[in-house]
Amino acid sequence: MKTNILTAIMLALAILVGSCNSPSDNALYREWRLEKYNCIATSSYGLTQVNGNCDFVLQFDNTGVFHCTTDCNTISGSFEKSKTALKFSDISFTELACDNMIVERSIVSNLPCIKSYEITDDSILVLKDDKGHILMELISYDLPDESLCGKWRLEKYNSIVTTSNELTDVNEESDCVLQLNNTGFVCTTDCNIISGNFVEDNNILGFSNISMTEKSIEGIVSCDDMELERSIEANLHCVKSYELKNNTVLYLKDTYGHILMELTKQ
Repeated sequence: MKTNILTAIMLALAILVGSCNSPSDNALYREWRLEKYNCIATSSYGLTQVNGNCDFVLQFDNTGVFHCTTDCNTISGSFEKSKTALKFSDISFTELACDNMIVERSIVSNLPCIKSYEITDDSILVLKDDKGHILMELISYDLPDESLCGKWRLEKYNSIVTTSNELTDVNEESDCVLQLNNTGFVCTTDCNIISGNFVEDNNILGFSNISMTEKSIEGIVSCDDMELERSIEANLHCVKSYELKNNTVLYLKDTYGHILMELTKQ
């Protein structure tokens, strides 16, 4: 009898310890800041520290889509996970010309090789290859609620096909989301992705290095109507300030204070 009780206790402890080491289903879905990476310029598996002045943020969405914003380019694609297994696919890179692209090139090189992940203390994420070598080490990147950073759904916009300052409502069937994380942004539409950088200071806001995937031109996917995407791209170039109302509604304005885009917090 005592043996059975002892066996049951040992089994329970084993399950408890195992569950503590296994990441929860939702633990991966957040923003992670890159701290160390396997550099393509070295031949060893030793990790290289990211420059403290640089921000490389990897965002996992629960829809199976990821975005990685850098000081210049944006890396995006899809991912699949099962328990601790992790696989990246459909990886794309905006390819803007930057002064130093070694970190970005290393990330693009590392992502296809990643086969598993491990989360420690709910704040440290390591991505490993099939032999268990760590290719990337990241830390959780949680931002305050009052920040601009987060997901914003586009509700109204200044259309390039109209001459008035009246805003056009986004089609209810369309899902256009602007993701802001520190210095980088990604805007996902029904077809293309718009990405780049932004700088904010005391309600002054400016977007830069804006690029769009242009799938309809490349022939990868045929977009039925790119008026919305073209309008967003044009508007972002003109944004000079913003207004945040009750931390739930975001207005992006031009130099004259005209509203170019109205978004709601997701």
